[in-house]
Amino acid sequence: MNTSEKSFAAQSLPRRLIVSLQMGGGFFALANIICVAILGYVYLSVKHEPRTLEVKGAAKKAIVSDVVQWNGTITARDPDLVKAYDKLKVDADKVAAFIKKAGVAEKEITFSAISTEKIFQREVIPTPPAEGEGKSAKREPTMVKTSKVEMYVLSQGVGVESREMEKVAGVSRNVTSLIKEGMEIQSGAPQYLYSKLSELKIDMLAEATRDATLRATQIVSNANGSLGKLVEAKMGVMQINPKGVTAVSDTGNNDTTSLEKEILAVVTVRFELR
Repeated sequence: MNTSEKSFAAQSLPRRLIVSLQMGGGFFALANIICVAILGYVYLSVKHEPRTLEVKGAAKKAIVSDVVQWNGTITARDPDLVKAYDKLKVDADKVAAFIKKAGVAEKEITFSAISTEKIFQREVIPTPPAEGEGKSAKREPTMVKTSKVEMYVLSQGVGVESREMEKVAGVSRNVTSLIKEGMEIQSGAPQYLYSKLSELKIDMLAEATRDATLRATQIVSNANGSLGKLVEAKMGVMQINPKGVTAVSDTGNNDTTSLEKEILAVVTVRFELR
C-alpha cells in the first residue's frame, strides 16, 4: 500500500475507533508491566525466604508435694435455732481438738462462716374426688409447704493447710470417727500441692528448650547442614500428673490427688538453616 492509500485508509476510519485502539494498546502495555513487577516480587520473596526447621523439646521431672490441704463440713440440726447453734459450736471445738491431737498446729486450722438453712413443715391436703367419681375413689393428696419452720440446719466448714503431709492425711481418714459421738461431719480427700511450682516451671522450660536445640542440631548434622539462629519459640501447657501417669490435656493437667507427681514441659522452636 502506497502513501496515498495509507492516508486514505486512515481518513476512512472513524476517529473514535482510532482513539479506542490507542487507549487499548496503552492499557495492555501497563498490564504487562504490572504482571512483570508482581512476578519479580514473588520470585525475590521466594528466593530470599529463609529455610527453617521446627522441632519439639521436652523436659520431665519427678517432684514430691510439700503442702497439703484438707476440708470438711460440720452440720447441726434442731427445731430450735439456738440449740442448733450450740450443738454446732460444741462439735466444732471437738473437731479442732481432734486435729490438734493429730499433731497439726492450731494456726493451720481455719473455720468458715456458719450457713443457716430453714426446713419448713409440709401439710398433706386431701384431694377431693373429681366430678362423677364416688366417695371411695382414691386420689393422690397434695403436699403444701407451710411457713412454720420444722428444722434449722447449720453448717460450718473446717480447713487445714499444712506441711505435715502424713498427719493431715490421717485427719482426713479418721475425723469421721467423731460420728460415733453424735456428730454429723463430712471429710473431703486431701489435696497435695507443690509450693515452688512457679520457679520449677522456668527451669523446666529452659531444659525443654535445650532438648529441642539438641534435637535440631542432630537432625541438621545428619543432613550435612548447619543450624542458624533461633527464630521462634512457643511454650506448651504444663502437664502435672500422678507418678507413672502420662495423661495429656490441651489445657494442661494439674493433679492434686497424689503425693508424688511428674511434671512434663514441652516447647516448640524454629531455627533458621544455613
